[in-house]
Amino acid sequence: MKRCNYCLLVVSVLLISTLTACDTRYTSQLLSPPTSGRTIHVTGNGSVTGEPDIATLNLGVSVEKETVAEAREEAASAMTALIDSLEANGIAEKDINTENFSIYPQYDYSEGERKLRGYRVNNTVRAKVRELDTLSDVIDDAAKAGGDNIVVNSIQFMIDDTTEFQKQARSLAVKDAAAKAQTLAEASGVTLGKPVTISENTYFESPPIAFATAEAAFADDGARTSTPIAPGELTVTVNITVVYEIE
Repeated sequence: MKRCNYCLLVVSVLLISTLTACDTRYTSQLLSPPTSGRTIHVTGNGSVTGEPDIATLNLGVSVEKETVAEAREEAASAMTALIDSLEANGIAEKDINTENFSIYPQYDYSEGERKLRGYRVNNTVRAKVRELDTLSDVIDDAAKAGGDNIVVNSIQFMIDDTTEFQKQARSLAVKDAAAKAQTLAEASGVTLGKPVTISENTYFESPPIAFATAEAAFADDGARTSTPIAPGELTVTVNITVVYEIE
């Protein structure tokens, strides 16, 4: 019986030693720091210019009167005339969208007192002009229709379909990033590997828009000149960030 107990004790000790050794090796593998990846981070830029083929106008009317009813009525009349002029110049109804309509009280402040002066009604629309050669007429006729109540807030030129421009700019950006990465790798004495991650950012840039002076744009028909508009060129730029492996 004692001999059996002794044999069991020996086997138990050997088994514990074996398990402990295995567990030690396994723990060592878990705790060992992973090999850090070696990478190169670069940015690439690509730009392509093109001529805009559409323009977006933000314009409308602003009327102030003593009462809300008077201001709303005059603003409605002026806005109807403005929209009619837009449609008369070939702008489709679907390309005219109301962007803002507001009514606010107007006050005068004197000697610490506030006195109600009247009410202001603002009504603006966004109109898409698809025929750029009509743009000057669109603006001039809208100014005439809106009269002294006309407000032209902004004009923006765009390219209706930028797919091809973005594709070209993206290709240039990738080539630029690859060239930069290769230069860094050669200068550092390492071999450039494959891209690991790529992220992209696209934006558009257009030059300032030249308008005629207000006096020229809104003068009487006999003296008025057509409002000059210069679309210029639109630049499509793609910026990418690429992470390359180092072999």
